[in-house]
Amino acid sequence: MEPLKPADPTELGDITLRGRLGQGGMGTVYYGVRPDGEQVAVKMIREDVIEKAGALDRFDREILAIQTVQGPRVANLVKTSDPGQEPPWFAVEYVRGLTLAEYIFERAPLPAELGAALGLGLAEALASIHQAGVLHRDLKPSNILLGVDGPRVIDFGLAALTQAQALGDITRTSDVIGTPMCMSPEQARSERALTPAVDVYSLGVVMLFAVTGHFPYQRPVLAATLLAIADPTTAPDLSGLPDILAEPVGAMLAHAPAARPPLDEVTAALTKALAEHGVTDPGEAQRQLARRTYIERGDDPPPPEPPRTRPRRLPDDPQVPIQLVQRVADTLRRDYSRDARF
Repeated sequence: MEPLKPADPTELGDITLRGRLGQGGMGTVYYGVRPDGEQVAVKMIREDVIEKAGALDRFDREILAIQTVQGPRVANLVKTSDPGQEPPWFAVEYVRGLTLAEYIFERAPLPAELGAALGLGLAEALASIHQAGVLHRDLKPSNILLGVDGPRVIDFGLAALTQAQALGDITRTSDVIGTPMCMSPEQARSERALTPAVDVYSLGVVMLFAVTGHFPYQRPVLAATLLAIADPTTAPDLSGLPDILAEPVGAMLAHAPAARPPLDEVTAALTKALAEHGVTDPGEAQRQLARRTYIERGDDPPPPEPPRTRPRRLPDDPQVPIQLVQRVADTLRRDYSRDARF
């Protein structure tokens, strides 16, 4: 966390801002605390992009997506700016821990059983997202936080309602929406008719990266990467993928969307892979993942202070003057001293 800059707000609604967590192409993310001590991450659209075509629509779409999606594997919405307020902002629960990208780059790839446990947690997150009628479209290692209770999916900046006409599609046919090394072939071709299979593909990419440290398609330049992803004759690089994950991850990375398994089949395949590895309790595997990967950052803000409790008073909460208390105490001491002489 970095200190606030002079031009940054110090309060948004009932949230006191304490520092900067980061800045992207669309907005700035702040660390904030609510009056009850709840810690939040606040994303506010940057003033220099408000006037850009579609910027406010895209930000509104992100807010709508987060409002729609709730679940234990996503960072849930806490509060939003009032309608028409500029610049708009929203706050989600603050999740401590490293991103998956930071963990793998700084530590090491995960062993097979923990990679499968990660996949189960992310499949649960995507299931809640898809059940809400939303596509994430940008699942990647830097959008996954490894919290104390396991992985959490964040950043719905590229999310789209599956019924896009409800908001209007603000993208153009020529746009490439997503992170190149994690996007599906249909995204690389800038297709509009996307399905939940785009997120299944990205889940396969994330799992491959988590257990091997590399992506299925990596080229020196962006254009070559996109061409390789979009080419059905170019196979993904699955080198280093553990045998027990080869089948489920390979299926998720199928070139054709229809050939990829739905999330319930992904969950079943990963559970089976864990069983073949000798892990019969997927829940315990996920707890092991959380214990292994939860690492607080050195610059994380301190945990919230416990709420202060007032000392218990007499019935009806009377205010007793301290002078009266002292007089009663003195009287009792004299009486006890007198009684002690007899």
